[in-house]
Amino acid sequence: MAKTYHTSNRWALTGLFKRINLGDDPKRLRNEASHLADKVNSDDIAAAQQALVDEGYSNQVVQKISSVFVLMGLHKEKTGSKEAKLPDSHILQKVWAEHALTRCYLADLAQITEEIDHLDSLTDVSSEFRRLLQAIDHFYRFKRHIEREEDIIFPYLRKHGWKGLCKADEDEHKKIVTYIDSFVVLASSLNTIEFDHFKDYLQEFVKYFVPLVREHLSYEEELLWPIALVVIDNAETWETIKAFCNEFEY
Repeated sequence: MAKTYHTSNRWALTGLFKRINLGDDPKRLRNEASHLADKVNSDDIAAAQQALVDEGYSNQVVQKISSVFVLMGLHKEKTGSKEAKLPDSHILQKVWAEHALTRCYLADLAQITEEIDHLDSLTDVSSEFRRLLQAIDHFYRFKRHIEREEDIIFPYLRKHGWKGLCKADEDEHKKIVTYIDSFVVLASSLNTIEFDHFKDYLQEFVKYFVPLVREHLSYEEELLWPIALVVIDNAETWETIKAFCNEFEY
């Protein structure tokens, strides 16, 4: 039987541990973990761990849940650079590199959109339009990046019980892909719709797309991938993931 605690923080921590294990909404879990991390100490964490062990959780599972809680509870400025701690050959180094490049293209897309908005006309040979196509081309290729995550890395996270974590990321992937497809359609319609309508659509897409992708990249880098490194703690497994990614034409 689980022990009875005299502090509400320990009860809250035990409950949070269980919800982490069940794969509850990771964003909500992260907010709660960040709030609770400042209120608990090592004794509270040890008590919550023991409560789960008393209820039948294995020590290995409890330790991984605790590690994930610590990751979720750490503030961004305290976590440091996760990629700097990995060897250059690790597959997540490539993932982070693609994220960095994508941020550059997000900035380019926002700048190009503002420049186009001040134009009175635009042709398919204009430098602004060619720069817009270059940005759109990057995001179109970014869809392959998304496919690699979902088809290769996510199955291993699900195998370790993190279906909720993957589901949240996949939901955002769907939104991102929908916007990317809309950009492609819009670019192809330059000569078939009024230019003012073209600019309005472009502004509307970019207004939502840029912050959506920026937040998504941060979510993966600050939560999803650090958790993946905790729950997939076998170097051979990461080598297998890398091999699959190479076959996927990384």
